[in-house]
Amino acid sequence: MVTAQSVILPLPSDHARFIVLRLGTLSPDGLKKQLQALFSTRDRLITQHPNAQIKTGVAFGAALWKQLHEQSPEGFKTLESIQGAFTMPAVPADVLIHIASARADICFALSQAFFEGIQDQVNVLDERVCFRYFDGRDITGFIDGTENPQFPDDRAETALLGEDHAVFRDGSFVFAQRYAHDLEKWKKLKVDAQEQVMGRTKLESIELHDDVKPDNAHVARTVVEDEKGEELEILRHSLPYGDGKGDQGLFFIAYTKDLGRIDQMLERMFGTSGDGIHDRLLHFVTPLDGAYYFAPSEEVLEGILEG
Repeated sequence: MVTAQSVILPLPSDHARFIVLRLGTLSPDGLKKQLQALFSTRDRLITQHPNAQIKTGVAFGAALWKQLHEQSPEGFKTLESIQGAFTMPAVPADVLIHIASARADICFALSQAFFEGIQDQVNVLDERVCFRYFDGRDITGFIDGTENPQFPDDRAETALLGEDHAVFRDGSFVFAQRYAHDLEKWKKLKVDAQEQVMGRTKLESIELHDDVKPDNAHVARTVVEDEKGEELEILRHSLPYGDGKGDQGLFFIAYTKDLGRIDQMLERMFGTSGDGIHDRLLHFVTPLDGAYYFAPSEEVLEGILEG
């Protein structure tokens, strides 16, 4: 039985930490040791706090992956930046750690366990403390991830590589990118104008009818379909972050079996898909960093750590 890493398929917990780093002077073997320490602490905390919904995921950038495993999953690549109506940056990273729990203190303790003794050896691009905001809303006030598949089988079908990927079965590709929000600018829009930008109603999150939904609405640009008109879904785990004085936004993270879906979504958002339209939400949010990763199954990850 092959098992996906524990954070991927369940519904998001109330608290998360996202750690994005480059190895710096830390060796791959040193990284393995730190991940083992992280998982040892995780397992102890799960035993001590069985109701805390503790889950983790570790994913690797393409360059580091080649050092850890002799093969790469088909379709794994590095994110390319986009120069369209807006710039979509890409900043390669070696490791993405996704920690989730019903408790913020446990997310902190797991981060602390990972960094113990290596603080000066790694280049931390981001450590983002995130939280569920009211009833699953982004800090724009709109519900985030309404289109997400809800049932376990559908979530697995969306996020996990299938049997045709052999040893990489039940692994998942990951896209992570932070978006900083200009809430002062956003709040100047009346609610109906905000709904036109999003393509959904604010209160109930009902998608606007095609007759009234603008072509450049966020919903219109981020929905990707195949030749038959079937929507190609991704599994979002995005959560807001912020401090009261104004550094506020969304840590966007999605798990998928096909990075081509993310490519298409980003091209449609940033205006390079060929129709000359970009996502109007980009007038209010700014993408920072951004990279692709691969999160192997528990079994493959265990093999890497013990190798």
